[in-house]
Amino acid sequence: RHGAKVKRCSSEVCTNFAQKGGVCIMHGAKVKVKRCSSGGCTNQAQNGGVCIKHGATWTKKKCNSEGCTNQALRGGVCWR
Repeated sequence: RHGAKVKRCSSEVCTNFAQKGGVCIMHGAKVKVKRCSSGGCTNQAQNGGVCIKHGATWTKKKCNSEGCTNQALRGGVCWR
């Protein structure tokens, strides 16, 4: 493992990732999704309050561990 700590749902026998309040969406976590601020658009906002279609640029950060090309989660490292 490279070091990022990923929290799991606190519900018994559930192996999903915790979203909010220590539980996954299936067990009651309410995650509010921001919508694009462009008029009449219902897409999810990615960066700067707008969606990709309306000009948001979004790049995934890579893991800082040498030779790893996975997406970084916390602290600049992936979950491996």
